Amino acid sequence: MSKSFIPITIILLLIPVFLLAETFDLSIKYLGVSVVRVSMINEDSTLIVKAKSTFIASIASNMDNSYKSVYSGNFLPYTYEKHIDQGDYFENRTIEYNRQTLTAKRISNISPDRNCEYPINSESRDFFSALFYLREAIDEPTGEFWVDANKLIWRVKYTVVGKEKISTKFGKRSAIKVKMNFQNYLNGEKERSDMLTNNLVNEERSLFFWFSDDEQRLPLKAKFMMKPFAVVWKLNSYTE
Repeated sequence: MSKSFIPITIILLLIPVFLLAETFDLSIKYLGVSVVRVSMINEDSTLIVKAKSTFIASIASNMDNSYKSVYSGNFLPYTYEKHIDQGDYFENRTIEYNRQTLTAKRISNISPDRNCEYPINSESRDFFSALFYLREAIDEPTGEFWVDANKLIWRVKYTVVGKEKISTKFGKRSAIKVKMNFQNYLNGEKERSDMLTNNLVNEERSLFFWFSDDEQRLPLKAKFMMKPFAVVWKLNSYTE
């Protein structure tokens, strides 16, 4: 075997891993003030999200949350972990998805009385894996997908509203504007959960996302109303 063969082989093996790695850094703003910083890393069929309140926001409401999805093709999660620290509310749980029996098993590492098994749709995703799925789905102008938000089955209908030029950290960018509406499919009662995802999934308001109008489909911006003002997400940086 030649000396040059081994390093070339190693490089070729590493290329697919490199291409699958994405890192996003976002800010969540309310009244123009940054209240939460969010990082998302998508690498090797694993999606890790961390959300931490800024110093100013932590005075009123603390947040130090993390989420982890291990998924198969098409961003269907096998497992979803939530570690929630919101000052007066904590979660440390794992959800295991069984696509054959259409059930999910929730295991709490804090309170065993929160353990349960509940029904899912065959394509149920946690909110974040659903967001990454949507990046690819918007080639179609309308469609639907399913979200598991704290034990409830949500049907999400999306519509591509159109294209807009928006201001971003990367300058003026052409973006695909997408509107999402949520339906509590079985009319189940909401449990208390983390502020981040619980506020996004709501029947009473629409969620808008702006994805870059290119092959990357970067989540440049998101917006939803939280009376009396809107909450806005903005992408600060992206690497791959």
